Amino acid sequence: MAVVAFPALKPSSRSWTPGSWPVQTFNTLSGYETRISLGSKPIGGSLSLKFSNLKEADLLKITDHYNSAQGVTRTFSLSTDVFAGMTNSGKVTPSGFSWRYAAPPSIDWVAPGIGNISVALVAVPN
Repeated sequence: MAVVAFPALKPSSRSWTPGSWPVQTFNTLSGYETRISLGSKPIGGSLSLKFSNLKEADLLKITDHYNSAQGVTRTFSLSTDVFAGMTNSGKVTPSGFSWRYAAPPSIDWVAPGIGNISVALVAVPN
């Protein structure tokens, strides 16, 4: 069961690592190698988001979302704001995939009521 979409906030930076194709490799006694594809989509893609100088209310939107997703348990979609400035966000979020947290968000307070937050996400097939 998916939860509400990730908060509509524009990240200061994002880093994406595409998933890898599930493959099983077999080596024969004669030294030949055979590879068998075990899926039709790459799995394990990750997305790291950093939000700088957010007001406390916006930081709490992310931590509240993390809690509504039951931490790293439930999947969700990403709002279009997460991909602001990208021309082809479909490459990052292929059809048939949702996102879940890979770890709890990390917050650094830089001033009273202002902080930076880092979010690590992983793509999972629906």
